[in-house]
Amino acid sequence: MLEIQNVQQHFRSGFWLRPVTILDQVSLAVPRGSITGFLGPNGAGKTSLIQLVTGVRRPKSGSITWNGQSVLKRETRARIGYLPERPYFHDHLTGNELLAYFGGLSGLSTNQIQERRPRLLKRVGLAEAGEKTLRTYSKGMLQRIGIAQALIHEPEFLVLDEPMSGLDPLGRAEMKQIITDLGREGRTVFFSSHIIPDMEAICDRIALIERGKIRKSGPISDLLQDRNQNTEIRFTASQVVDEIFLGSALGADGLYRVTVPSSKVDATLDALRHHQASIIAVSPIHASLEEWFKKP
Repeated sequence: MLEIQNVQQHFRSGFWLRPVTILDQVSLAVPRGSITGFLGPNGAGKTSLIQLVTGVRRPKSGSITWNGQSVLKRETRARIGYLPERPYFHDHLTGNELLAYFGGLSGLSTNQIQERRPRLLKRVGLAEAGEKTLRTYSKGMLQRIGIAQALIHEPEFLVLDEPMSGLDPLGRAEMKQIITDLGREGRTVFFSSHIIPDMEAICDRIALIERGKIRKSGPISDLLQDRNQNTEIRFTASQVVDEIFLGSALGADGLYRVTVPSSKVDATLDALRHHQASIIAVSPIHASLEEWFKKP
């Protein structure tokens, strides 16, 4: 489990180098085996917290541990795979050479690197690009080789900063599948993104940060449960429906639609039947993560 406790971080800005708070008493728990999405507007502190989680920077105060051990310890960082938001790879290297380089930094032997490299390239869809230089890679290919380098040492915990940034729809779909597969393998994944529908599709937990503070966190199902649930009723009717149900609308398919709170569904159906309406469909409208994000 990742445990972040009372983390404070700031930087100095301006002529007088006054401290500006980036993270303000942040506490967060990420269970093992979960896929947790880290959500927030630009400048909220997402990348700053990710850099602390991966041990790239030290917090001014507070603690961050993985399975009870500080992420600042070398042996703990060895169990973490990391893809930065804007990774820089030497573009004269081939994909194979890049993985050999990062594998060596992770302490892998030559035999281990040679055994894992083709498997990883195939996994991220680059089996035919291993001998091509990175300068010939597209944005999506660079993101995929970035995932491969984060996996070369077979980490327990993956931290991905905006892994779907700049990808086309096909690239996003491929990245979502990779992250989903990692979760199915039992790895813990913690990633940030601005693409809310993608998070809703693949995450089981969400953490929302605003102005350096965690506003809410927990399982997606629990976070959406407190939103008012509405239901759409579709029906046909021979009478002038607007005189009966204000707000009903006639769709292009010839069906009337009315949206009511779920608590009023039975009463609405009784009233429609009383006016000889034919009920075609009753569809719950589930709250979305995007609606949750926009509301206070």
